[in-house]
Amino acid sequence: MPVRLITCPDSAHLEMIEYDASPCGMLVLACSRYGVGRDGVCPRRCAALFDQRDRALTRPVTLHPRSLLR
Repeated sequence: MPVRLITCPDSAHLEMIEYDASPCGMLVLACSRYGVGRDGVCPRRCAALFDQRDRALTRPVTLHPRSLLR
C-alpha cells in the first residue's frame, strides 16, 4: 500500500496514512492518529482534500473562445 505523510485537517498534526488510489478517488485504509481498528471515528477529510487537489491538477485547462467585434 502507498504511504503518505499528511497534515491532518482535524488535528493539524503530521500523520502517516496508508491509502489506495483508484480512478474514483482515494480510500484511506489506515491512519497513525486513529489506528486500524477505529474505522468509524475518522471523517477522512484528508482524502477529500487530496481528491480535490489531484482533480484540479489533472483537469485540462480550457480556454474560452474569444470574439473580436468591430
